[in-house]
Order: sequence, then structure tokens, then C-alpha cells
Amino acid sequence: MTNDERAELRGRILDGRYRLGRRIGIGGTGVVFDATTHDGSRLAVKTLRPCFVDHPDLGRRLQREGEVARQVRHPGIVPVLDEGYLEDGSPYIVMPLLTGESLSRLLLRKGELPLDQAAQIASRVAAILHAAHMAGYVHRDVKPEHVLLDRSESGDLVVQLLDFGVCSSRFAPADERQREEGKVFGTPSYVSPEQASGEANVDGRADLFSLGILLFEALSGRLPFTGRTVSKLLIRIIRQDAPRLSEVVAGVDPGFEAIVARLLARERDERFPSARALARAVAPYLQERKMIERRIAASLQLRSTVSDMATTVRRSAVGRQVA
Repeated sequence: MTNDERAELRGRILDGRYRLGRRIGIGGTGVVFDATTHDGSRLAVKTLRPCFVDHPDLGRRLQREGEVARQVRHPGIVPVLDEGYLEDGSPYIVMPLLTGESLSRLLLRKGELPLDQAAQIASRVAAILHAAHMAGYVHRDVKPEHVLLDRSESGDLVVQLLDFGVCSSRFAPADERQREEGKVFGTPSYVSPEQASGEANVDGRADLFSLGILLFEALSGRLPFTGRTVSKLLIRIIRQDAPRLSEVVAGVDPGFEAIVARLLARERDERFPSARALARAVAPYLQERKMIERRIAASLQLRSTVSDMATTVRRSAVGRQVA
């Protein structure tokens, strides 16, 4: 990606309402700008990268973020405030300008998290996923970069799950599902075996596998699967069982190790049946939820951004989004 992508949009006023300022992030397919309204309110505007403006499926995925925000009523999902089209015909969406620290950056600073803190974050993410799954959406790209942690004015922990741009929808047209068959959606280091195999019709248990990888990484400081190339990494995810936490973490609680192992089962029927079932399983480890959350919140280094693109030092070199 070049440093001047979408530079022509800086200073542009979209639909007479949103003046675009500095560019604050570039993802696999999107570019995000700081924006202000006529009354001085600051927002974020997400557009497609120039190389994808003529890609109809990517345009629909960007718009699907707005669809998810409308259909899934949960405080952990970022609202989409408005939508529109640029002069080149590609869509844009308007979101709040968020503050916080991604779980990725938190892990980069701390290395690993205590079990109760990792479990609490996973529990909060599971609640968001349950709401999305019940509404018919599978995120397909759950990873630390997409878990944003913030601290409220009262010191409480705020957890949001970002970027539903590659999510699947049970309402998607049949031709879209046909085009997705055989493609890997998500970030290779975090995809489930069924995603790695290119299955289009995955369900919420794919997100639970990704959440299992996130938990493994948060507790051990390493990824359960790595590879020198994307193809080798995906083959390992498909064919090999994940290592046990006790192989890399001394003194890990056996019960919690079993929870992570169940999340990382290669056969989806062997995983938890739902995100809510996972939340119930970790509940015994969260006897002091309020205290745990306040400790996490107090440790955050907050920054103003819509998305934290930082990667941890443990991330595989091939851990990029592939579709």
C-alpha cells in the first residue's frame, strides 16, 4: 500500500456534511479518515482503497458493516451513523471516532495476560458474537486487532468488536455465496479449519475457533499455528491439532486449558455449540468481574483512533487478511 492512497479526499466535503481530514488508518481493503461536521463534531469515514473501488463484492461488504450495525443491537458493535457514495461510485460509511487500545497493542506491551483478564475479555467478546450470530452474521475475522478496549468516564471497561467487513450473512444472495466458495476469508493465523478449507457456509463456531486462538495467544504469548507461507499455515490448521496450553504455559489451570482446547477442536461439532455456552463455561473463573474489568481498564493506554492496526511481535509473518 502506498502512502498517498485516497490523498485526494483530504479536505473534501462529502454530501455537504462531512469534511475529511487526516487519514487515520489503512486496512486490507479500506481507508479511514478523520472527519468533522458543520458543528465541529468529529467522526470517522471509511472508504474502499482505490484498487477496490470497482469490486462489487467489496463494496457490498463495506455496506454490510452498516447492515450489521442496524440489525445487531449491542453496545459492543460500533454504530454506523450514515452511508453514502463517493464520486467514483464506491460506498463510504460514517462511524464514531473511537478511543481505546486494541487487544493487539495491549499484548504487545504486556506480553501475556493473567488468566482472569483474558477470560473476562473473551467473555465480553463472546457476548458480542452471540448477538451477531443470533442475527444471522458470522464475523469471520476475530483477532486481537479487532478487539478494542476502552475506559469509560467512571473507569469501567468498554469492549467493542470491530470490522464486520468480511462477515457472512444468512441473508446474502445465492450468487454471492457461490462466489465465496473456495476462498479463505479472514486472517490466516486466526481462521478455523473450515475457513482454511474455503467453505463458504460457515457458522458461529468458526468465530469460536478464532476466539480460541485469541485466548491461546493472550495466555501464552504465541500463536498455536504458524507457517512460513500462507498455504503451509492453512494446511496446518486443517490437518493438525492445536498444541495444549500446558505445553507452553507452566501451571495453567486444567479446567481452563480444557475450555481453550474445546474452542480449538478441528471438528466444529466438538466445539462449544454457541458463544453463550462459552460465556457460561468461563463464568466460574470470573468471580470478581467488576474488579477484573477495572484492572484491565486502568492498564489501558488510550488513543483516539477508529481502528488500531498494530500487530504483536508474536504474529506470524503471513498473518494477513487473504480475502
